[in-house]
Amino acid sequence: MSLIPTRPRARVAAAAVVVALVVVLVSPLLGRADVNGSYRPVLPPDGLTTGCYPLPGGVVPDFAYVLRRDGDTLAADGLRRRTVLQVDRIGADEARARLEAQFEEAGVSGVRVRARDFDGVPDDAVVRGEMVLDLPVVVRQSDDPDCFDVNSTKRFTPDLADRS
Repeated sequence: MSLIPTRPRARVAAAAVVVALVVVLVSPLLGRADVNGSYRPVLPPDGLTTGCYPLPGGVVPDFAYVLRRDGDTLAADGLRRRTVLQVDRIGADEARARLEAQFEEAGVSGVRVRARDFDGVPDDAVVRGEMVLDLPVVVRQSDDPDCFDVNSTKRFTPDLADRS
């Protein structure tokens, strides 16, 4: 009695079993995600704290925020840096006042800050509004790999610039 089936259907079934076993055995080597026990993805570091493209004076907002976009744009007065933050847990007026005070304490001028509360946001909502910083241009300050990750720096290519 031979171990190799002689009927065509049996041969196909045996071949399928062998292929399935090979796939199962080599699949850990083909880029499967590492199991870390968490369903949450690893988030990229905050682009304002990595040192890649710091705010003037090394200022980092002292309130909850999310960096949405950061990049250079051509304005009426030349090339400027435009940084957009999502403001969390506090109102736009308070966020603007606190950030302007931080810049002043750091001896920084030439920064324009606009902030607005989102309309219709409940009082207990986390996301409260948006802040746009008009800043002098800064070049990349580090060669750390995070500085080349658009998910961290939020320095999107022009075709992705309007996405948040």
